Amino acid sequence: MNINLKIIIFFFIILTIPNVASSYFDPGSGSYLIQLFIAFIASCYFFLTNPIQSIKNFFKKNKKDDEENKDKPED
Repeated sequence: MNINLKIIIFFFIILTIPNVASSYFDPGSGSYLIQLFIAFIASCYFFLTNPIQSIKNFFKKNKKDDEENKDKPED
């Protein structure tokens, strides 16, 4: 690689990187991020537990049906 090209790339990188970051993080953004985090955790919880509960209920229902059918005399 040519030395002139290296110098040009170096100066381009130096000129494009900002020296001072003057940013502002207001309280509204902070509360919004906290709300997003809580909503994400809650949705993960309900997404994972709801299918598990429905599968458990399905097998409990079948187990109860089998027990009720055993108690009844067949005609």
